Amino acid sequence: NNGSSWTQVNNGLTNTDVFALAVSGTNIFAGTSGGVFLSTNNGSSWTKVNNGLTNTWVLALAVSDTNIFAGTYGGVFLSTNNGSSWTQVNNGLTNTRVRALAVSGTNIFAGTLGGGVWRRPLSEMTSIKETVSGEMPSVYLLKQNYPNPFNPTTTIEFSIPRAGLVSLEVFNTLGQVVSKLVYEELPPGHYRTTLNALGFPSGVYYYRLQAGSFSETRKLTLLR
Repeated sequence: NNGSSWTQVNNGLTNTDVFALAVSGTNIFAGTSGGVFLSTNNGSSWTKVNNGLTNTWVLALAVSDTNIFAGTYGGVFLSTNNGSSWTQVNNGLTNTRVRALAVSGTNIFAGTLGGGVWRRPLSEMTSIKETVSGEMPSVYLLKQNYPNPFNPTTTIEFSIPRAGLVSLEVFNTLGQVVSKLVYEELPPGHYRTTLNALGFPSGVYYYRLQAGSFSETRKLTLLR
């Protein structure tokens, strides 16, 4: 009734210092000084969802599709499974005291305490990377993406026989990096990741895998 009356809905909300609220589908997330709480029933009950959230002072929340971002005094954390687990996504963010988050188009913006505003492409953080099998590969391998042509998502698989820093980047025809799918230390194995090209113009792109002295580039085509 436009705020004429209010009902307290704190059942299960063991920390009531609430700094942020966000809605994803039928889920409601509350950011508190004790972490993130989730309600699936319009606030009638709440469950703490802090697994992997190493800093629980949550001052900001933002939603992009099924991805939930939490801004904390330890940087930004991402959950792709409704808060069941969280991963820190701070690469390049040298001021990790995050007070505000906002999603705009293909980017997320972070407002920090005394450090101004920071921007990062969503695709750098929300690509899905998983181990395909437990078998140890004997050679480096970058497979052709599938489907190809694609719209707007496509899958890329690669193999690395030795542990090390792995980079998987997507370029446009001008040689500009448009997405960093992987940039981290990985153990040997077979991997699969997903490129979401939502917001990219149609056309030809290239993806390049670099690991140790190995480098290989392949072509992919986005058709709207």
